[in-house]
Amino acid sequence: MPCQSLPCAAPPNFADIDGRRLAWWSSGSGTPTVVLETGLGAESTEWQPVQSAIENRFRVFRHDRAGRGASDRIDGPRDANAMIDDLAKLLHAAHMPAPWLLVGHSYGGLLMRLFAQRFRAQTCGLVLVEAMHEDQFEVFGPAFVEPTPDDSTALTAMRALWRDGWRDARTTPEGIDFPKSFDAVRAIGTLGDLPLAVIVADSFAHSPFFDEQRRAGLQHQWEAMQASFLGLSSRAELIRVPHSEHFVQRDAPQAIVDAIDSVARRAQRSV
Repeated sequence: MPCQSLPCAAPPNFADIDGRRLAWWSSGSGTPTVVLETGLGAESTEWQPVQSAIENRFRVFRHDRAGRGASDRIDGPRDANAMIDDLAKLLHAAHMPAPWLLVGHSYGGLLMRLFAQRFRAQTCGLVLVEAMHEDQFEVFGPAFVEPTPDDSTALTAMRALWRDGWRDARTTPEGIDFPKSFDAVRAIGTLGDLPLAVIVADSFAHSPFFDEQRRAGLQHQWEAMQASFLGLSSRAELIRVPHSEHFVQRDAPQAIVDAIDSVARRAQRSV
């Protein structure tokens, strides 16, 4: 997206992580360090509106995972544990101090759930933005509209991924092993009293990928999946953003900014 639409980002920094160049950006100062993790359908540059809005009071960090954006590609299937290994090493290489306030969108939300569990002592808060649920493909894949000759490229690709393509790591540029990643997050028990915000938008309510008469029911199922994340913490809140679609950082970035501020305040009160 051009600079006319988004605040212009600085050129990336690079760090060598296990022989691969990974790109990262940081701005601002203060504590905690807010770590922004992207999903599958957008590069980390789309966090720029959120980053620009909070960098006057927090140190902010974002990066491109291996195989995305400005970072080097990597061969072979990789699961969520391998990706958070990369992130932990990158935070160390970039001298990003804990405590970390983790923010994850979509697949990035799945990663941040796992990261928060492994690095619970260094994590002061978690914001899940339309986070990927380990059962979502099996629940929603069969609900896609049936193929027609007039289908858009986007619909064809999305339906293929959600129906069965997710089982094959070659489907994604990052070579994601979804089944193994889902097994990893299913093993998460509790994050204790970690301040947590769960943001849910109208992903299914108006989606052209599904029959109109089914959208309300699918949206209800999606909201129930998102609400299930509240069980991760005794200090969790659900935030509905009804006028946004899945990419909340595009449609309603202020909702994410407000959630970060709320989680940071609650984390500070627990110190």
